[in-house]
Formats: sequence, structure tokens, C-alpha cells
Amino acid sequence: MEVVLAGDIIGSQKNQPKYYLKTIEEVLKRYSSPDRFLIYRGDSFQAWMNHPELALNCVIELKAALKRTALLDVRIAIGLGGVTMIDNNIAKSTGSALTKSGELLDILKSKEQEIMIDSGRHLDVYMNSLLKMALLFMNEWTENGATTVYEMFQTPHITQAELGKKLGVQQATASRRLDRAHWQETQEVLSVFKQFYKDVSDGTID
Repeated sequence: MEVVLAGDIIGSQKNQPKYYLKTIEEVLKRYSSPDRFLIYRGDSFQAWMNHPELALNCVIELKAALKRTALLDVRIAIGLGGVTMIDNNIAKSTGSALTKSGELLDILKSKEQEIMIDSGRHLDVYMNSLLKMALLFMNEWTENGATTVYEMFQTPHITQAELGKKLGVQQATASRRLDRAHWQETQEVLSVFKQFYKDVSDGTID
């Protein structure tokens, strides 16, 4: 089962494109091939994941990367299903994963939830509820908190001493920032998504 992200930038009108376009592209390149993602309309994007089980990693890394800048955030719909590549171009391609992500993005604002999933399975209810709760702390990330989380995605096995050095702070300060950003809870949410993807893909649980 494939995974496609459809997203748009929150706060794009209050920031110059140079502040977020490069950021989006850099993160998407880590999870998607050049012909599998598209940035359009200046503040919207679509991406077919190379490793679908890591789709939520991409989503949360994007959120952290953007929230390093005041007034920026992201709204992302995650669609699971099939994809048929046409002319090696994601913009021309078809499939249920593309349709689901696009349709879900259109209604995310009205749902007042910035990250949601649509696989067409009943398990979506539980995953979306978990994401809603996780957003209670992710939406509260400060610029320092978002920067700390972003650095953890860049080098996931970094020690707190090394993290502090990269951030230019003491180890104890880096540790407090991780706690305040709920990094441990973020990792647990990522782990649940990987199991969710496996269950939905296997078709063993509806």
C-alpha cells in the first residue's frame, strides 16, 4: 500500500517564500524522489513516499522544520492506497492514495486538525484520534522546541551532549528542551503509525 502526502503551508502569506520553499524541498527529498514530489501554487505540495512506513516521520519533520520560524506551520493529509505513475510525473499520476490525500486536505481546515490520515479502514479513527492528541503538544512547540525536534530527525542517534553542542547550549538545557517538546511521546506516536501502516497494508485488521 502506497502513501501520498498532500499539504499546504500555514502562515505563508506572512512570510517570504524563500523562508519555507527550501525547507519543504529539503525535507521532502529525504523521503521522496525528485519525480515523486511536487511543490505548487507557492505554498502547497504533494509527495509519494519512498518508504511509506516513514510517512509520519516526514510529516512531523516538516512541521518541526517550519515551526523553527515564527508564524509558520503546516497542514498535511496522509492518503493510503494505490498509485499509478504516468509519464514519470506525480502531477499526472492517478490512484486512490492521491485522491484520498487531496480530498482530505480540502476538508482539514474545517476539521480543525492539521494532520489526518485516510486509508479507508476503520483503524483510521484510532490513528486520527492519536494524532489529534499529539497535536496538543506539537502545536505548542516554540522555535527552540521545534529546532530541537528537527535536529533529532536529522541525527536520531545523537547524544544529548552532542545535541547541546549543535544547539549551542548545555547538555542539561538540550535535555529540558527535548522534554518540553515531548520528544519521547513523539517517538511513540511514530512507532504506532508504523504498526498502523503494517496492519492496514496486511489487511488483517479493518
